[in-house]
This record gives sequence, structure tokens and C-alpha cells, in this order.
Amino acid sequence: MKNIVDFFQIAEKLQCEYRLTRMSDGRPQAVASHSWNMAMMAMVLRPYLKTQVNMERVYQLCMLHDLPEAIAHDVPLHEQTDAVRAKKHADESAAIKQIVELLDSDEFQECFDEYDARDSAESKLVKALDVLDTAIQHLCTQDLLYIGSFADNFYWKMFFNPDFATFFDFEPVMRDVFDEVKCRVSERLKNELNIDAKDFEK
Repeated sequence: MKNIVDFFQIAEKLQCEYRLTRMSDGRPQAVASHSWNMAMMAMVLRPYLKTQVNMERVYQLCMLHDLPEAIAHDVPLHEQTDAVRAKKHADESAAIKQIVELLDSDEFQECFDEYDARDSAESKLVKALDVLDTAIQHLCTQDLLYIGSFADNFYWKMFFNPDFATFFDFEPVMRDVFDEVKCRVSERLKNELNIDAKDFEK
């Protein structure tokens, strides 16, 4: 029981770890909230998926994919130089080892490995949901200027780059949802800030 309670204490910290994205009420998004959003999206999109997936596995990967950040912390993308990425990988690997040893769970290790490899349909779907949640936060946030304030519009340039949409191409419904979100974000930028999203595609 001691190890299980120790694990629950680690998992609780994911609610205290915040991402760069801001929610509709202006507060930063907790990593745990991000994981919950992904599981909710998976449940809603399930009837529309063309790919056969094990939904129990999808939910597991949604819940676990960022759990190492409860120990290793989140690092915003615009700060991830090669050196920072290497340290992030090392820190998260150590966090995964700590979590797996605590629970003595092959299943947890398999989940972490599967998500990292991105070979299965389930892991590809969860990665797409991971990216889609960020896109939806771009739509829901009160502060569009905030998103553009990092590294010369780093996040807008990434969001409107055609390569960004390739995360969703393996599932038609995922691409349809993303295209709708992208259209609405473009409208918000035009109406609220008089910014043409095409400027970020250059």
C-alpha cells in the first residue's frame, strides 16, 4: 500500500504542473487538465474513427503520456534547444524509471515505450489528440496576443504551417476537426487583432 499511496502523491502533482497554454478563464492549463481533455476528445471521436483502436489502451496512454512531467516538469516548445531536449529526455527517462519501479508495473513501462515509439494506431491517435488539445486551447484562450509573444510568433508559425496538419492526416475526422478549429482561430485573429493568418504561413 505504501508504494501505491506514494504513486498517488506523484500523480497529484500533475495538477500542479502548468503548461504554457492558457484556458478560457485566463488561467494556465494544468498538465492533468490537458490529459483529461485528450481522454474526453477520444471518447467523443470514437464513433467517427476509421482506424480500429483499443480504446482502453488509448485512455491509458492519454492518462500516462505526460505523467513523467509530475517529476521532470514541462518545458515549453520554444525553449527546447538540442541541449534542452537532451536534458528533458534524460529527466523524463529517470522519472519513468522511478514511477515504474514504484509500482513494479510492466504495463506502465509498456505504455511509456509504446507512446514514445509511436508505432501503434493507439499511440498515433493519442499523439494527434495531444496536438489537437493545444490547437483547441488556441481557440479557447482569451489572450491571442499572449500566444504570439514568444520567439517572434513561434506558436502561430507552427500552428499555421501546413506540416502541423499532418499530425491529423491518418484519421479523416481528426483532420476535419483540426481544420474547423484552424478556421475559427483564423477568424478570431482577423476580427480581434486584424491579423491575417496567412502572414504566418510564409
